[in-house]
Amino acid sequence: MDMKRICFAVLLLTVLCVPAGAADMPTEVFTVSQAVAEAIANNPAVREVEATIDSASSAARSAMAGRLPQASVNYSYTGLSETPVMKSNGQRVPVSAKDQYHWDITIAQPLFTGFALSSKLGIAKLDVVIRQMEKDQTILTLARDVKIACYRLLLAEKLRMVSEDEVQALTAHRHDSDVFYRQGLIPLNDLLEADVALANAVQGLARANADVKKAKADLNTLLNRGVMNPIRLEDLDNAPPQSFKFDPLGRAALENRPELKALYSSAEQLGLAEKLAKSSWYPEISLAGHYEQNGDEPNAGSNDYANSHNSSISIQATWTFWDSGKTRAEIAQARHDLKALEATIRTVENQIHLEVQNAILECEVAWENIGTASKALEQARENWRLTNMRFQQQVDTSTDVLDARSFRTQADTNYFRALYGYLGALAELDRSTGRKPKAPYQTE
Repeated sequence: MDMKRICFAVLLLTVLCVPAGAADMPTEVFTVSQAVAEAIANNPAVREVEATIDSASSAARSAMAGRLPQASVNYSYTGLSETPVMKSNGQRVPVSAKDQYHWDITIAQPLFTGFALSSKLGIAKLDVVIRQMEKDQTILTLARDVKIACYRLLLAEKLRMVSEDEVQALTAHRHDSDVFYRQGLIPLNDLLEADVALANAVQGLARANADVKKAKADLNTLLNRGVMNPIRLEDLDNAPPQSFKFDPLGRAALENRPELKALYSSAEQLGLAEKLAKSSWYPEISLAGHYEQNGDEPNAGSNDYANSHNSSISIQATWTFWDSGKTRAEIAQARHDLKALEATIRTVENQIHLEVQNAILECEVAWENIGTASKALEQARENWRLTNMRFQQQVDTSTDVLDARSFRTQADTNYFRALYGYLGALAELDRSTGRKPKAPYQTE
């Protein structure tokens, strides 16, 4: 491959890595915490679960209204073909008008329903709590996903930088190899090896550019932005060491995980469902106030045959003393559902402990890998420097240089993968222990 063609290919890749029009768009710079806050504010998954909270709150208000007085009004008109009469001693005596108008208003207040209304209200309120826990769980998962997306973008940018350094180094090596070949110091085979290595590095840079674009698109999607929007993240200087002890982290997970709290609330709901079923064993008592008017005019204010208005107050009790075992079956159903839910809770608790343990192990392995990769990177850098210098003195061969460059590239890659892998493991540990995003969101 001609040297000019290679340089042109590198330049072309640099130009193509910028989307059309992106140069004219301002690039927003985020910290990881700011990206999490942006996602929580704009991601449609959070808006969806917030709508379910509003729905549950409306249902709770409806249940509350069931305990309050209710008023109803009724109006009617009856037109008769003949005037109603009563026969007495052979006489026909009118008893009402042909046109009859009636209206009434009734106000009813439940006094006792066997705890049915209070149970329904309790179930509705707990449903609001469960929906809130679903929102918290959505935020926990979203925060984890955004953090990992940020670390993937930072990693992709670092690996692109590694690819750019490799292309630059191999371009210089190819130039030196061409000079040495023309001077007769190295064989043609060494020059061809340099050409092939440079071509592979150029292809690797193309892949690295594509990976950066994909990582930006993934992050923009989580932030509910256009996938092609320019975005830049502040880099993280280091990876903070942390203590990974299972006992305190496991306890924190059981205390904080929203899905476990939601299951506890569901258990309370089933207890109230049993109480609601038992309410059928009690009488229902209500108080009602009634006012009515009857007359021969549309406002029912005039009546020549009886009093035009009347009012009453009444107490009504209704008791269903036999329902063919329906209530007992509903009580049994609620109890069996509660036993099943208690088993589910134990399963979820065990699963949470397993998630915490796995996250701890991933963090510990990733932290050890950072130390190992850091030492290997120092050695690979020194090996590359010495080998390149020895090649200039024609002590080492071109193959030695290419091997040293490959070791250097792999060491760079391993270090950055270990670093951002550790940060991703920390993000997974935060989710598994139920650690909420910082509020207000602080710069990391």
